Amino acid sequence: MGFFSSIRARSEDTAIDKDKTEAFKQQHRPIQTRQRLPIKLPNANEVGSSAGEEWRAVKGAVKSSGNGWKAKKSTLKWHQWLAVFFPCFEWIIGYDWRRNLAWDLLAGCSVGFMVAPQGMSNATLAGVPSVLGLYGIVPQGMSYATLAGVPSVWGLYGAFIPVLMYSVFGSSRQLAVGPVAVTSLLIGNGIKKVVPGSQFITDPNNLDSFQFTVQKRYNRSVTQLAFLVSILYTGIGVLRLGFLIRFLSHPVTTGFTSGAAVIIGMSQFKYILGYNVPRKDTLHEQISVLVEHGNLFNVKEFGMGMSLLAFLICLMVLSKRYPKRLFWLAPLGPMAAAVIGIIVVVVGRFNYLGAPIKVVLNIPKGLPGVTVKDWLPFQYVDTLVPLAFIVMLVDMLESTSIARALARKNDYKISYDREIIGLGVANFFGAAFNSYTTTGSFSRSAVNNASGAKTQLAGVFTALIVMAVLLFLTPVFALVPYNAIGAIIIAGCTTLFEYKVAAQLWRTNFRDFLCWLAACLGVCFLGVELGLGVSIGLSLFLYVLETAFPHLAILGRVDKTDLAASTKQFAGTAKTVPGVLALRLDAPMYFGNVQYLEDKIDSFLEEAELDAREGRAAPLEFLVLDLTPSSHIDSSGCHTIGVELAARLAKKGIQVVLAGPNSKVLRNLERSGVLDEVGREWVFSNVADAVDACAALPKVRVDGAGSSSGSEDGRKPDLELKLGKDAAVKPSV
Repeated sequence: MGFFSSIRARSEDTAIDKDKTEAFKQQHRPIQTRQRLPIKLPNANEVGSSAGEEWRAVKGAVKSSGNGWKAKKSTLKWHQWLAVFFPCFEWIIGYDWRRNLAWDLLAGCSVGFMVAPQGMSNATLAGVPSVLGLYGIVPQGMSYATLAGVPSVWGLYGAFIPVLMYSVFGSSRQLAVGPVAVTSLLIGNGIKKVVPGSQFITDPNNLDSFQFTVQKRYNRSVTQLAFLVSILYTGIGVLRLGFLIRFLSHPVTTGFTSGAAVIIGMSQFKYILGYNVPRKDTLHEQISVLVEHGNLFNVKEFGMGMSLLAFLICLMVLSKRYPKRLFWLAPLGPMAAAVIGIIVVVVGRFNYLGAPIKVVLNIPKGLPGVTVKDWLPFQYVDTLVPLAFIVMLVDMLESTSIARALARKNDYKISYDREIIGLGVANFFGAAFNSYTTTGSFSRSAVNNASGAKTQLAGVFTALIVMAVLLFLTPVFALVPYNAIGAIIIAGCTTLFEYKVAAQLWRTNFRDFLCWLAACLGVCFLGVELGLGVSIGLSLFLYVLETAFPHLAILGRVDKTDLAASTKQFAGTAKTVPGVLALRLDAPMYFGNVQYLEDKIDSFLEEAELDAREGRAAPLEFLVLDLTPSSHIDSSGCHTIGVELAARLAKKGIQVVLAGPNSKVLRNLERSGVLDEVGREWVFSNVADAVDACAALPKVRVDGAGSSSGSEDGRKPDLELKLGKDAAVKPSV
């Protein structure tokens, strides 16, 4: 008996006139005209223990993977073997010198001229000498060294050796690595808490005898941190644990970078005001210390710094407004600001030591020295290891997201594991040659790609420019004024504040907006590490909260289709079948939500029973559970379906029907005995088949008390009905 036969029989009971019946028949096709989709049920004799089956699956995957590698390695040529360990050979072999060399040279020079001042500034934020930013990338590298609290030259070091190593071991062709602002801030705030006296150093480039000793310990801790980060990078890449970055959602990362941008910009505003004060971790503390030292305000420094800041912002606006013709303005901004600052200092003939315009002054000349001896022993290992993990996690997320976007834009694929290993090797050699932690940079990678970089050779040219600066131009960059460094960093921070993302999240998903806001405000008012931890915790809590209270939808058949859809979403189109309640569970079933799901299902059942008693609907005979959205089910979920629902409702004369479970869910239902409790004949591949089978059976319940007019065997749908008369294959049961 088909779907329309049951509808016709029930229409006679409710006195539906003939015209309405004919109209209804035109909207629905009889089930005999639709091919049924059989579902393959697990055989009880074939289902082993969960642990044994999982272990066999793992061994099979490993074996097949090994066989695939054995088959592949026999066909590899010598240069392909080299590319397995040195990804650079993928582009070195067959490099098109006529087509690609000019573009790689242009991109490398563009990034090189951009980075030096900025890297030196970030090194200062990290608390190390600014020259470490150059061993990071010229004006930009100097600026980032300032952020990290190290001498400015460390920013240059970070753009030299690590960039060369990434060109050899990295897999992204356009990614530009080096010192970045967020990492520099993390290092600066983290290291100063463990090195006694470092919080009182305001200028790591010019130190007295006591500060020199403290700065030496600080620099050693920064080197050890870079070494630890490299070990974590390499270990995660080798063990293929890159999935850890998924715990940093997009709202959390953008909120974190936005809050960091505010903290970074405020920490550098002291250079614009013309006086140097100890750096603080939070926004309100930074504002307080600036107000307290307001008597040190320098009008000349302020005028020069604000002018350079306005100049940089104008270049960025023009570059963004006219991307085809003036894209090159933004990359040249940091170098132009540094050069203008040097010219003002030289032409003005300021006294560099007691002057209205303060300059970097001390930048060592030459290539970086070897710092392997500083790796061991660890003096602050209990603090450095957690900090290294945070730095690595943030850097890995930033770098891999940039690399993925660039690969997609340029139509090639990257290996995430090799990318992570490449970053680990770059940081390992950086730690060996006087550099602090480096990663992929948003701004420099964008410039590299816009300038036409084709391969990692562009990074080699960038490193050569930095090397030339280290060998010949450090005396010139020693005259860069601090207000120029502050302007470079503040201008860069304007691109880090993701206000557009916040506005979009506000409109689309308030939960994600809360995560963004928690990350941003947490970093601003609680500190970088605590703010990041709070935002990640809130993100995970909201996710658990959402899965603990999942959505349930009542399903009905859509007119003129074989589809089942929510009666609320498709009101007036999706119609329920009398005596059948179909519910879709929009979440996996696990211990955290099964009680809520059971309570919600009971509330739907009580409402259906009330409607039946008052004559508004037919007595309920079938409860169809659509498990299609449920990716997995644990033992608590199996217990809920088998005992709390199937066995309990059977006493009331209500049959539980399962629809759309995947193979993993089916195995768990079989192992727990739920299929036997429900009945294997009551498991269907989709909701439409389940509802058809329920509607085609003769009416059994005559009242709401669960009394039955048919035998138990009469409740079992025939297999031909379940699969359709034309189905050739029957499920194994």
